[in-house]
Amino acid sequence: MSDTSTALITGSGWSDLPGAPAGVPGSFPFRTEFSLAPLIDFWIRAGDDASPACAAVARVVGEQIARAPDLAAPITDPAVLERHEDAVDLLMSAEFPPAAWEQAYGAAMIPFQLRGFYATPSMRRDLMDDDGRLRGRLNVDDKRLGLLRRGYAYALVLRRLYGVDVDPDYLPLLTVPDRDTGLDRHFRLLFDWQFVEVEVRGELPPLPDGARERLPARLMDVGYLERILPPDRFVLRGLTFLEAIDVTDQEVLSALKRDLIDRESIVSPTRFVELQERLRTLLRRPELRLGLAALDGERVLILNYGARIEHACIFADSVHHRVDEFAGTVYDRAVRSGDPVVVEDLSGLDPRSAVEDQMVASGIRALVVAPLHYQDRVIGTLELGSPRPGDLDTSHLPKLQEVLPLFSMAVQRSMEELNARIQTQIKERFTAIHPVVEWRFRKAVLDGLERAGDPAAAELEPIVFADVHPLYALSDIRGSSTQRAWRSRPTCWPSWRWPAWSWRPPTRRAGCRRSISSAIASRSTPSRSASTWPPATRSGS
Repeated sequence: MSDTSTALITGSGWSDLPGAPAGVPGSFPFRTEFSLAPLIDFWIRAGDDASPACAAVARVVGEQIARAPDLAAPITDPAVLERHEDAVDLLMSAEFPPAAWEQAYGAAMIPFQLRGFYATPSMRRDLMDDDGRLRGRLNVDDKRLGLLRRGYAYALVLRRLYGVDVDPDYLPLLTVPDRDTGLDRHFRLLFDWQFVEVEVRGELPPLPDGARERLPARLMDVGYLERILPPDRFVLRGLTFLEAIDVTDQEVLSALKRDLIDRESIVSPTRFVELQERLRTLLRRPELRLGLAALDGERVLILNYGARIEHACIFADSVHHRVDEFAGTVYDRAVRSGDPVVVEDLSGLDPRSAVEDQMVASGIRALVVAPLHYQDRVIGTLELGSPRPGDLDTSHLPKLQEVLPLFSMAVQRSMEELNARIQTQIKERFTAIHPVVEWRFRKAVLDGLERAGDPAAAELEPIVFADVHPLYALSDIRGSSTQRAWRSRPTCWPSWRWPAWSWRPPTRRAGCRRSISSAIASRSTPSRSASTWPPATRSGS
């Protein structure tokens, strides 16, 4: 590891400092020069600042630079920086304030190169090699990286010389393994180009008609830009400042969301290991072990790291237990309370159940069990274990709470797919089943799946309902239909058509019934007699 007692980086690799145009095809086409002159000019202008503190620092910088004029010239030899290290420290205070020196990830870079010559201790320790080059991997390939470098260079040329404000609007992501844990860390790279000057060689090339309107959309079209603005006509001189922002948590959460959308996210051995690695990165625990459990009636389906996942099915690839086996355990406590349960050292838990004794024997000491909720009910649990006592504590719960809904959706989706497979088998093997007894057929399919591992190949046991006697009954009340029809009739309106000459609106109900009876008798209706229809009523109504 490089020595971080000094901010200067003057190791190997200075032989390829920019100062001449690149001659390799496909390389960066602009001429670049490493110089502190733009930064020195900034401090000279700061001498007129209204702030007394800033003006005082500017006067000290001016005195230092007066004794080291070679700092203002293009630099090709690192010995120049070493001879005037104190002056360089003062110059760099413009970007690296003392209050943030120990915590910030920052570096002064050679223009358009991913190599620094001055960096904060955290930057040198975690993100740089001994020669100042960024270590790790970028989220863009070499071709895209080359396009980005040219795009940023042309953006500077257009802004400084033509007054056209365009920006590639892309921030690369650097992924670096942590030196202590080996876990990935993610950093967003922010470049500050304000101390890079653009000098034109010869006469400034004019922009073609209509080019200003097209430039924002064609900034990454290097062929077009090189035709209208040849890169050999420009020199980029100065230095670039880089700030690296730790975005590990955001990137891991985004990756977990992408992973858990996949249908086989928790029932694929490769995907399950990836989920475990992401949780290790999120919680900064390299030995973390992930376990998932789904509740299915009286069954508990458990998926753990190292389990044989072969069928892409949560039932076939899980270990099955009964709910009552977990009575009184930390799992039972988490499900009943609805909140995560943290045990910093299982060996000190008193009393311990047989389940917890088995976990201690397997090497688990620290444990977190969190219930998985779906629509206000517990559908399973997420378990995180570590062989180190105290490796997990309540400080990890805020991050854990962010991922629990994602795992809940994954477990629920797997259970829905399991139920769909069960329904398919029931419909293929049996005729229509009454919902009252469907549970028995579902149990038969699950039992067969438990024996065979594949629902299509599972041999189902005979389904018999012992000591069950079907009962059928039918009841009726004699004359009830007649009574309902009579009671629901209109007061004075028969159910068939009357001769116009025989019906008159009555003034009393008794008169109405006599008129109706007369009409029936006159038509000699054979289906019903006056004595049987309508039913008799008491007189005087």
